[in-house]
Amino acid sequence: MTATKSTRTKRRPRILIAHPDAVWVDQAKRRLVEMGYSVTDCLDLEWVADLLGGSRPFDLAAVSSEMDPASQAAVLRSFDQKGGTKLVLLLDALDSASLHLKTKSGLLTHRISPERVSEFALLVAAQVGMPPRPDSAL
Repeated sequence: MTATKSTRTKRRPRILIAHPDAVWVDQAKRRLVEMGYSVTDCLDLEWVADLLGGSRPFDLAAVSSEMDPASQAAVLRSFDQKGGTKLVLLLDALDSASLHLKTKSGLLTHRISPERVSEFALLVAAQVGMPPRPDSAL
C-alpha cells in the first residue's frame, strides 16, 4: 500500500476591506496578501452589502464607519442572514471612540492609520487564524 498525498487543500481565509481611503486599503491589502489571505477591497461603500450577500462568503469584513445609515442597515441585515462572517468596524484616526472594543455582539472596532497596518493584520489573524502554508514539495 502506498502513501498518497491528500488532494484536499485548505481554503485561504477570505477578507473584505471596505473603506474609501485608497492608500490605507492598498497598504492593508498588500500586508494581508503577503501573509497568505485572499483579500477583496471595496472603495465604494455602497457595494459592501452586495459583496457580503454574494455566493462566496467572507471570513471577516472590515468595514468603514463612514457609511450612510441605509448602507449600514443593509450591511447589518447581511450579517443577520448569512452568519459566520466576523465584522470589524474601521474608524478613522480622528474618531475619539476608536478604542479596540469587543462587545457582547462580537463587534470589533479598529482605528485605521498608515502607521498601524501591522496592528490591523494582527487583528485579522487573531479573528480568523493564519492562512494555511502552501504544501512544500516532497
